[in-house]
Amino acid sequence: MAEKKIVIIGGGVAGLSAAQAARETDAQAEIHLVCGEGRLPYYRPRICERFTGLPEEKLAVHDADWYAARRINTVFARATTVNRETKQVRLNSGESLPYDALVIATGARGNIPEARGNDRQNVFALRTLADIDRLAAYTGPVVIVGDGLLGLEAAWHLSRSGRAVTIIGRNDRLLSRQLDKEGSVFFLRLVEEAGVHVALNGELTLIDEQRAVLVDGRAFEAAAVVFAAGIKSVTNLAAPLGLEVGRAIRVDERMQCSQAGVYAAGDCAELAGHTAGLWTVSNAQGAVAGANAAGGDRIYQPEAPSYLMNAMGTQIWSYGAIDSEEAEGRRLLSAGRFGKLFFRASRLVGAELIGTSGALSRVKKAVDAGLPRDAAEELWHALELPSPTDLIMTEERRKTMKYKCDVCGYIYDPAENDGVEFADLPEDFTCPVCGVSKDNFSPVE
Repeated sequence: MAEKKIVIIGGGVAGLSAAQAARETDAQAEIHLVCGEGRLPYYRPRICERFTGLPEEKLAVHDADWYAARRINTVFARATTVNRETKQVRLNSGESLPYDALVIATGARGNIPEARGNDRQNVFALRTLADIDRLAAYTGPVVIVGDGLLGLEAAWHLSRSGRAVTIIGRNDRLLSRQLDKEGSVFFLRLVEEAGVHVALNGELTLIDEQRAVLVDGRAFEAAAVVFAAGIKSVTNLAAPLGLEVGRAIRVDERMQCSQAGVYAAGDCAELAGHTAGLWTVSNAQGAVAGANAAGGDRIYQPEAPSYLMNAMGTQIWSYGAIDSEEAEGRRLLSAGRFGKLFFRASRLVGAELIGTSGALSRVKKAVDAGLPRDAAEELWHALELPSPTDLIMTEERRKTMKYKCDVCGYIYDPAENDGVEFADLPEDFTCPVCGVSKDNFSPVE
């Protein structure tokens, strides 16, 4: 029996995991992994570390010997079209690859929203190592449009490399998908302490030779502008195959497209109307697509994603439902640590942690198990976040304790307010500078 020919288009993590799973499923199949960037698969979530000196070779997931040992043929070319009738993938090198099963893992490109000047040479959407190299050629201040994970990681590493950085966020807080309001306020303080300027509620309207200008008139010096504002799935190969496409290539739970023998995975795939855009999801989907392309019968089972970022000198992690009103948050400003646990019907359903990296696995298991609220104190102990009653202070210190607004930095000093302690202020007290509530103040330790 002739060896099955499997072609996998895409050298990201979805393509890599598809190739590995295909080989594990069929030891004899002929497997081709088409890497359109001209390099072996690498850790895309870490590309911003190149700004602070991480060698490019450290980003490779595996070296060339790993692929050779598994008889996975890496092809450094771009797929330009697919012939549905002859079952051949045409490459920009002029070569064609015949296939019996096809996996499309073409990923996505960075989204560049509408704004005058968004087509300038100094405007980027960070997505690949080539984008990192292009940006490095522009010296001077950098404006990052987007306040999600990628934008913040880019800001951190660019700032550490000596660049002045401004983050423009469309919302009124940072990481609105990963943190609730209290966590975002706490994190904003860490970002500003790291030397990164943040402009919230900003909508970009113009990029000129030296500035990024917002609709409200605010303008920021910019030798380069970086968009970290979501992704657009790459679906151009779907049309010649006649595949169903929504925002991405539609697939079923086996990652199979609307045509038998053709699969899609990762950022170019849409399952039940959703494209996650996460490394972990792409890795899992690729494994299912590759195994099934090789004759397996695997089903992709979505899991609740966890978010993890190392930036601004700390670690941010969130998992589960962080929108429940039944929640308890604790902070330790002197150590830069914050945690919040979210409950429904007195069962743990989500968590967000900043600067508390030692117990992530334990917290995740507790969320998955629905830990009862009355048993949560053991988690706080593991996170080294004591309860307010454990933070004992002398009577004299309590009377003179100053409190700082987490949003604008205003300091409430009892000595300047007739000796009235912060705890004795009315519940409807608001910051006299920015107007936020009493809950947004933290003790100056």
